[in-house]
Amino acid sequence: MWKSFKKVTFVVAASTVMAVAAISTQALVPDKKVEAASKPSFSDISGHWAASSIETAVQAGILNGYSDGTYKPNNTITRAELLKVMALTFKLKVDSGGSTWYAPYQTALSKAGVYLDGDYPGNVNNPATRNEMAKLAVRGAYPDYRNKKLSSAELMFRAVNKGILSRSGTKAESINTEGTTTRAEAAVLVTRLLKLQDGGTITVDKGASSAAEIAWHRHNMITMFNQNDLVSLPYKKNINSRYDVTIDNLIVLDPTDKTGYYAEYLEGAEYYLKGAEAKPNEGYVFAYKLKGKNLVVSSETQLIRNSFYMYTEGESGTVFLANKFNYRDMTVKERPGLFTNRMQMSFSEKNGEGYDCYLEFVDKDFIQSQIKQYGAFPIHLEKLNVGMNKASQFYLTEVKDWLWEQ
Repeated sequence: MWKSFKKVTFVVAASTVMAVAAISTQALVPDKKVEAASKPSFSDISGHWAASSIETAVQAGILNGYSDGTYKPNNTITRAELLKVMALTFKLKVDSGGSTWYAPYQTALSKAGVYLDGDYPGNVNNPATRNEMAKLAVRGAYPDYRNKKLSSAELMFRAVNKGILSRSGTKAESINTEGTTTRAEAAVLVTRLLKLQDGGTITVDKGASSAAEIAWHRHNMITMFNQNDLVSLPYKKNINSRYDVTIDNLIVLDPTDKTGYYAEYLEGAEYYLKGAEAKPNEGYVFAYKLKGKNLVVSSETQLIRNSFYMYTEGESGTVFLANKFNYRDMTVKERPGLFTNRMQMSFSEKNGEGYDCYLEFVDKDFIQSQIKQYGAFPIHLEKLNVGMNKASQFYLTEVKDWLWEQ
């Protein structure tokens, strides 16, 4: 049956989004025991976007500054230093001794199932990446993930989906998974984790969550509807004896979210529901990125986005992208983001390929009514140019609507 994940309460804070865009990690002074302190005074954090987080993390005894009175917020933090930060943040029992200064912290994290073999390939004194930070943060904050060697892409998604990490630039997809982390960024991470431990809620960057989820498994249904029962993408479907289509990505967009994933591709778009012009807040855009492939050689052609349609009981319409995303250059090539290729794919050569996007604008109230009725949203697709019956339908979700048995 379909799987769901508990949602984190959304707390909108504009300052958080701005802060995340400049995220920097904090380094430690590795040879000194960090102790709780009074409000620190560093000469180089006045006016810094992470100043408050730096002060909180230092007061908590988790991070510290340098002997010259600086914090050096924009310096990178090493993997070894991050081990210490995470062990202290999660209040693990740290024994003394070891071949290196960081060994006791690494051992404590290993015993707790937070650090696993292979998490840090290479030199432990190299700067930590955001992916490496996500691994320790998710396992430490959520016991269900401890001792689980999940992919880096999934752990990054879990971190962003729970609000622990956010975008690192202005666009939602700027997660920068392999980018290094700074001392300022480490302070932000620590304060968020401490807030969770105290029962607080943290801001979730929904656009970045979609970006991380799509990077993980090519759709964002968990982010948008708390639903993870989709088939594995890319998903190939035979449409007829001449032609196959592959759904490479399914991206759900909220047109009202101006900082959302791919939001720039909806600028200037027009929306229609049930044959009439609609407002952006009335629905969600379901964007299917497609690859077509012909199986025979003939004089026929195929408009790739006309391979199937999304069955929604009449509660949907379409999206017309702005002209700059509608291409009339006589090609059917893959393009960035959302687009419409206005050319049909030729069958003049066998196994020819082409790309396009199929866009559907689905009524928000209808989606919620389906979730209420079936426990999740059925993604029901119907092959075009085929009489509607059980053989013509296919689903991307485990949950099915009432037509499944018809």
